[in-house]
Amino acid sequence: MDKEQARFILRSFRPDGSDGSDPEFAEALKLAHEDIELGQWLANERTFDAAFAAALAGVTLPPALGNTILTALAIKRGDTPQAADPLDAAMIGALASLQPPLALRGEVLAGMKSTARPDRRPVSSWRRAAIPLAAAAGIALALVITRRQVSPPLVRNAPLPVEVVETGFIRAFESPRFALDETLEDHRVLITHLKQRKLPCPCCLPRGLANVKGIGCRELVINGKSGSLLCFDAREEGIVHLIIFRREDVRGELPQRQSPAYSQSGSWSVARWADDERAFFLLGKDTNTTKLAALF
Repeated sequence: MDKEQARFILRSFRPDGSDGSDPEFAEALKLAHEDIELGQWLANERTFDAAFAAALAGVTLPPALGNTILTALAIKRGDTPQAADPLDAAMIGALASLQPPLALRGEVLAGMKSTARPDRRPVSSWRRAAIPLAAAAGIALALVITRRQVSPPLVRNAPLPVEVVETGFIRAFESPRFALDETLEDHRVLITHLKQRKLPCPCCLPRGLANVKGIGCRELVINGKSGSLLCFDAREEGIVHLIIFRREDVRGELPQRQSPAYSQSGSWSVARWADDERAFFLLGKDTNTTKLAALF
């Protein structure tokens, strides 16, 4: 499978992950994980899809939309219910004025599961009118329920959850195409380079990183948000990676630098904290949080 075939398949990948077990989707996702360009394209596609879903979820449905659609279709087909007698006319008028009960959708679905044989007797015209009305009520209720349940994990321009920042970096770092923009030992020069690109930079480093060798730096883009990455050789603590994002671009509770929060993400140890303007993440692979804590 090449990248174009993977793009074609992944365009129909459902955001709830239910396609992950399909062999073709699995192969395309594996290629996206290995190819940084394809991976970034997939991230942008899913962000756009989430924004589109959120926009649809924000649309207020007119209460009579279902009836209006079904009536328009009936008129187009020429099968608008006609009253055969005054009783039929009265029943059609009465049904048209009814508001469907909230439990109607559940009752309709329960009835669909019934094993009883359907009644084959001829249906009068007012009953024919009731069928599209009931269907419209069910459709409208289903749309309302679905709309309330839509809650995309990420929306364009929305802040990134702290977990997304961490996993986004790990995925980028472990990609075979990962590279640094600058490779220098003097981290002060690296920070100057980031400042020149108007990327977020630390005003001060954790105590244990102040006098260690730098490795390099680069811009780090995760779901459309730009941050900075500084890599250090912290000797006994190993190689560590400092990620900096603007505080408004990150969603979640973050403590002050004096008492960072620690966690483990697979083989990665993570320390995170924030000040008024920036959010910080310090990650080390194949290490533990005790060694990270020694840097503060």
